[in-house]
Amino acid sequence: MTDKQDGHASQAAQEADAVDEVTRNTKSQTTAASYTTTDHDVIRAWAQARGGRPATVSGTEDSAQGGGVLRIEFDASEERLDDADWDEFFKVFDDRGLAFVYQEKTSDGQTSRFNKLVNRDAS
Repeated sequence: MTDKQDGHASQAAQEADAVDEVTRNTKSQTTAASYTTTDHDVIRAWAQARGGRPATVSGTEDSAQGGGVLRIEFDASEERLDDADWDEFFKVFDDRGLAFVYQEKTSDGQTSRFNKLVNRDAS
């Protein structure tokens, strides 16, 4: 079987019908593969499947670029995070030229919450 380096193994990409908008970062077949995407529907599907919501870090607002440091929030008790709506989150995401790196499963097969936002040029 050919090992595709795309989003076919990503459940979030499949749910968003956007497997061509996702790149698998891990070269070998592994449960803990990571993926990169800029597709809003994939990011939203991945976060919502894990109970995640868009947020910004309090006190990090950038007057030149608008918005603060972006995060996906899983624990509402995190005091340093301010709720954001998806439209606001994706506006800042696109304006800053970010990409979303995420993992579907951990190495032991559990649902993973690992994610980070990186510069698109660096991904």
